Amino acid sequence: MAAGCAVALVGSVSGPAAARAVRAVAAPCPDSRVAMQAFDASRMWTAAGTKGGGVTVGVVGAPDRVAEVVCAVKALAPDAAVAAGSATGAIVVVADTSVDPGGVGGPALVVAAAGDTGGQMTARPQGVVNVAAAGESGARLSSSSYGPALAVAAYGNDTSTAAGYVAALAAILRAGHANWPARQVVAQEAGSINPYSGSQHTNDLGFGVINPVQAVSLPAVDPETLPGFDAMFPVNQPPRSVSPSARSQSQSPSQPSSAGSGTTSAGSAAPPSDSASASGPAATAAPSSGATDSADVWPTAPLSSAGSSNLTHTATGKGSGSGGVSPVLFIGLLALVGGGGWVLWQRRLRSQAAPVKPPSEWEAPSGPRHSGYSPPDE
Repeated sequence: MAAGCAVALVGSVSGPAAARAVRAVAAPCPDSRVAMQAFDASRMWTAAGTKGGGVTVGVVGAPDRVAEVVCAVKALAPDAAVAAGSATGAIVVVADTSVDPGGVGGPALVVAAAGDTGGQMTARPQGVVNVAAAGESGARLSSSSYGPALAVAAYGNDTSTAAGYVAALAAILRAGHANWPARQVVAQEAGSINPYSGSQHTNDLGFGVINPVQAVSLPAVDPETLPGFDAMFPVNQPPRSVSPSARSQSQSPSQPSSAGSGTTSAGSAAPPSDSASASGPAATAAPSSGATDSADVWPTAPLSSAGSSNLTHTATGKGSGSGGVSPVLFIGLLALVGGGGWVLWQRRLRSQAAPVKPPSEWEAPSGPRHSGYSPPDE
């Protein structure tokens, strides 16, 4: 696994950044087998029809944490291009608290590790997908930071690995739905976790641990059905804004956030650092050949209504047609309408009563009136 991480990093970074990245993966990469089994990756790839091809994921932060993110992204979205040490691409992962997510420029969707202090996470601006780490039981790891600004959680030994899996799922959704804005992709990850329980938000796991199979299989989730989602990811706003969200203020885990409110209790933010070897973004590296410019540009218009099932994939060329009316269906509809009209016309003709003579033309009955009995002839 460590060798795989090193290969991925060397292929994405050149120069001094590559040297730092290679040194960072001298330690073994986090084992992804447990998470891949829990996420049912093979089933997810089949349902999605893509493994993230054409989408670039940039990763910034301390080199050791960047290496963990790269491993997680390449495990769950192996066809996505990863630019380690670069804040370029459709998705940018902030691997630890050494980099301020609010300082990442550009239109990218920012996925940020919540931190591994075990305490309250630092305040973050709106539009950042803050990620907590969960253990095999589905509960938050004691080392994972928490708070009302958490969006989702993922399995992993720390929040860096968890953020990598969340970014990988975002890349797969982006590859499969070219018309989805970044906000819709986040809503799909958050709303497909507990689609039948109201997708309630908690300070420990946000909307919950991501479920990749459901995320790629369910129709488009309406963001308005997620309690408090608008406060974290405003409508018609870029993935991030300069003002911190009200949900990013301090709140203890014993005080769960209100389902429909973006308000929290006042308090101080946690210390911003949980990484000893913090460093800023490295020099920009050219993305791998699998990336496309169009996949790195997010649409801005929100979906007007719940879209079609995710089993229709724009990126893989499995479109269902131009959307016009089929000539065969049109002719059949005309035949049905015409035949129905002819039947109604015939019934109307048969229902008309026969002409009746006026009373003046009635004829008197002939023959004797009797009860109907006639004696036999003798």
